[in-house]
Amino acid sequence: MELPWEDAQTFLAVCEAGSFSAAARRLDVGQPTVSRRIAALEARLGTGLFARGRQGAVPTPEALRLVPAAREMARWAGELGHLVERADAPVAGIVRIAAPPGVAVEQLAPFAARLRESLPAVRLEVLAGVEHIELMRGGADLAIRTRAPVEPELVSLARILTPLAVCAHRDYVRDLAARHPGPCDWADLDWITWTGALRDVAPRAMLERVIPDFEPVFAADDYLVQKAALRQGLGAMILGVPDPDVVEDRDLVTIPMQVTLPGAEFHLVCSRGALHMPRVRAVADRLRAELRRYAVE
Repeated sequence: MELPWEDAQTFLAVCEAGSFSAAARRLDVGQPTVSRRIAALEARLGTGLFARGRQGAVPTPEALRLVPAAREMARWAGELGHLVERADAPVAGIVRIAAPPGVAVEQLAPFAARLRESLPAVRLEVLAGVEHIELMRGGADLAIRTRAPVEPELVSLARILTPLAVCAHRDYVRDLAARHPGPCDWADLDWITWTGALRDVAPRAMLERVIPDFEPVFAADDYLVQKAALRQGLGAMILGVPDPDVVEDRDLVTIPMQVTLPGAEFHLVCSRGALHMPRVRAVADRLRAELRRYAVE
């Protein structure tokens, strides 16, 4: 029995996302479309694939047996999409970049403005999040990751080490200096950090280890909301060193700490198949140069 790729793609999205609604967002379709496709697939296979409940959609044993094959189909579908574009195609179209939220806001948004001047026929789509986007499946064309790829089909185009600092609004730092003259310890600061499903994202886990009974002064599951709280003087965050050319961050300053923060490592990752695509190669070359602007010399 042949299984259409659209059905396999929907099935795999539900398995990995954990619910029909999350799968719909991943596929950029409506939830009724996902429900309809799964119902049709279950009828065709003659078996239930998911147990629906409060915890979402849990794959049945029958579904779990299909996952490896569906993942292989996804990998080859993504590679096929890369190969059908000719190497002499014009430098035009959409290039999707997956990146952590902070990188998406601080580096990719300004990069998009500069890219518009040099490659006006190229449009960026940024997938900002902590989820692992599968490049081999065509989920994105490029990715900025905190680790080098281990898959043989992927290549790291650049390794960037960016400096980090503890930052806060200058008014907060002035008040802090009155309470704690000299370099600060971790527990001396009011911290703004992640919450909800992202509470394990750095640096919250580190702060919980080094500060007894850690409680943030403010927490959000959105990076921009955290930055807004930071600019209001609510507390401190670990960030890249503030750029004085960014108007919104001119009131942010670094806080002297008793320890030296290590740099943050990022890799610009691409699949080997996507590298022959002119639009992807052109964006990758410019993005590599852009990221080096933020690197430790």
